[in-house]
Amino acid sequence: MITLDDTNSNEPEISSIPDLTSLLDILFILLVFFILSAGASYRSLDLTLPNSVSKATTSAPPQKHIMLEIRTKGYAVDGQPVTSLEKLKPNLLRALDAKPEHKLVLAGDKSVSIERLLNVLTFLQLKGIKAANILMQQETK
Repeated sequence: MITLDDTNSNEPEISSIPDLTSLLDILFILLVFFILSAGASYRSLDLTLPNSVSKATTSAPPQKHIMLEIRTKGYAVDGQPVTSLEKLKPNLLRALDAKPEHKLVLAGDKSVSIERLLNVLTFLQLKGIKAANILMQQETK
């Protein structure tokens, strides 16, 4: 057998074995991808699409509520301003009697004192109104 001895050469030795490091990296990334995507649960919503675009669209039904606003200077029932709590009481009772199936929604300005809100809630409780929705605005940062 004949061998060449190049111990005096300054060139780096080139290996005939391929480097598998990059191949193993790609296989590991694919393995992680398949493991993560296999456990994903997809939710679906069954929709019935219209047959044609020319069909008339239906609008949402009107909201059935009575809006009671507690403003910085006074109150408002369905947009009609009221100057004091004593004037608010009969106006609110008339609105509730005229629309008994409507819900009462309270909306207050953030600068309104909690005492005014409690006065309105006390009046509603005395009149037997058991449910009222209170609008709140989410803080934005």
